[in-house]
Amino acid sequence: MVLPESLLSSQRYQYVVQFLRDQAKLEAVVGMPENLFKVSGSGGTHTKTCLLVATKHKSKNPATSTIFMAEAKWCGNDSRGRKTERDELPEIGRRYSGIEHIRNDHLGYEVAEDQLQDNILAPRYYDPEPVQQLLTLKRTHDLVSVGKLISDGILEVRSGHEVGKDAYGTGDIPFVRTSDISNWEVKLDPKHGVSEEIYNRYASLQDVREGDILMVRDGTYLIGTCAYVSKYDQKIVYQSHLLKLRVTDHSELSPFLLLAALSSAPVKRQIRAKRFTMDIIDTLGNRLSELVLPLPRDPQLRISIADQVATVIRDRVEARELARQACLAVAGDLGEADADLNL
Repeated sequence: MVLPESLLSSQRYQYVVQFLRDQAKLEAVVGMPENLFKVSGSGGTHTKTCLLVATKHKSKNPATSTIFMAEAKWCGNDSRGRKTERDELPEIGRRYSGIEHIRNDHLGYEVAEDQLQDNILAPRYYDPEPVQQLLTLKRTHDLVSVGKLISDGILEVRSGHEVGKDAYGTGDIPFVRTSDISNWEVKLDPKHGVSEEIYNRYASLQDVREGDILMVRDGTYLIGTCAYVSKYDQKIVYQSHLLKLRVTDHSELSPFLLLAALSSAPVKRQIRAKRFTMDIIDTLGNRLSELVLPLPRDPQLRISIADQVATVIRDRVEARELARQACLAVAGDLGEADADLNL
């Protein structure tokens, strides 16, 4: 069967997966590239799908078995239907049929059925490559999960709110959305601003402070993108598709080091493996706590990395503010520009 990935990964459909497990032996689940079932044209969309191979049970108490899984990234065509040089589906087929050995990478690996988590059948969730990359750092890094940081009280996580379209354009206070997060910065000239009244409604609930980190949880290509909240960014409202991360004990973990870790290649690969398609957008859901951060054991290296990130952010933010003040001065808003310069 060809099924939407959302059916094999969503909590809403866990009963469907359980029914499949009860009634059939799961032979294979292969994640398909989005381009495979992409519809072109003005009304075009894409659906992330999986190929499920199953055999109906012949006994009432079947033995636990292993499931062949793979995650194809290329299918021989691009999003416009043009041929590409890469097509991983034949290689996956050869490994599944036994013509070639399973090499424990994204083109073929086995998962014991009793190791399935929460009835999740999406293959990329079990991709062994991110784990293998983390293990190469085990000698020099502490591998700490976000969930451990939360349970130890070092990290707090909170999601944002939706203000409704009627609030758009009612004022100049930024309503920060996923598209306003880029290169560790929060854009302070977003498409939508809200009024002072709306800001006051959410200010205490969101409690945005300098040093917080905003992270994209839901979207398409931006999931995992982070931004540092500077002193200029505190008066904002952020939407529900964003998470706010706050380090409560800087002696245990610098927010600048956390920002670098969340943006590192090993964590990005984990995010790609743990983001699932829900209807028309992808989401990290509540799987943030499963991310494992590679934190250098060397204290001096930690300080050096944090200092580098702090310098980058400070220079970018100051340059952005100077540019904004120049625009205010040109437009004749000298009072506001002078006030900002004094700040």
